[in-house]
This record gives sequence, structure tokens and C-alpha cells, in this order.
Amino acid sequence: MNYGNLAYEYPEHYTQPVRRKKVQRVREDKRKREQMLCKVRNIRRIAAIVVVALSAGFMISEFVTVNETGQEIASLKKELNTIESATSQMIFDMEQSVDLAEIERQATTRLGMKRPEKYQTIYVNVKQDDYVESTAEEVEGLGNGMVSMLKRIGSNIVQFFSIK
Repeated sequence: MNYGNLAYEYPEHYTQPVRRKKVQRVREDKRKREQMLCKVRNIRRIAAIVVVALSAGFMISEFVTVNETGQEIASLKKELNTIESATSQMIFDMEQSVDLAEIERQATTRLGMKRPEKYQTIYVNVKQDDYVESTAEEVEGLGNGMVSMLKRIGSNIVQFFSIK
């Protein structure tokens, strides 16, 4: 007599295929999930690379535009300086060419003008200071030198990173 398990024993071909199918489905599901996660990771990486590339391209184009504008401003400033120097030279030449005696002669003979009399001249005294007092310590002190240097550095940094 057998005192072991009283349950019926099924044939091997009846239970094993069900277990194998379940194990295979679980394995396939895990593999599909891993493939899906791998695809999602790859898509995210590609999207991040595209975003970084687009932002870098945009920044480069903006810096190129700013640099071109800066070069145009510099060339216009040079042209302005040239024109200003030519204008000042022309003013100087004009002032040198003006003869006050000739002007007075033309005014008296052709236009009939006269010099003003003493009673026609009015003198006005203006009581205002026309000078500024500053000491060398205020202008050239160590604190002012450091402050001006830090301001220059800050303005250079801001100018470098600003896009106008």
C-alpha cells in the first residue's frame, strides 16, 4: 500500500505545455517591455541632441548677427570720426580765411553799418562758479581704482554675453 500523496498524477504532456507557454509569454513580455524602454530611451536621447543642436545653432546665429552689427557700428564710427575731423579742418580753414578788417569794410561801405556807441553797450556780470574742485585722492584713490576696474570687468562680461 502506498501512503504518499493521494492526488491524481497528470500525464507530463498535460501540465508542462501550459507552464512553458506562461513562462514563454512572461519572457516575451519582459523582452518587449525592455525593447520598448530601449526605444524610448533612444528617442529621448535623440530629442535631447536635436534640442541642444538647435539651441546652439540659434545662439551662433545671434552672435554672428551681433558681431556683424558691432563691425558695422565700428566702421560707421570710423567714418563719423573722419567726417568730424574733415569738418573741424574746414571750420579752421574758414576761420583763418575770414578777415575781420574786410568784413568791417564791407559792413560800413556796402551795408552802411556803424560801430555801436558807448551808451548802446550793456555789460552783464554773472556770479556763478566756473570751476570744480577735486583732489587727487578722490580721483586716483585705491578704492576708486578698484571700483572702476570691477565696473569695467562687469561691463565687459555683460557686453560679451548680451545679445542686442
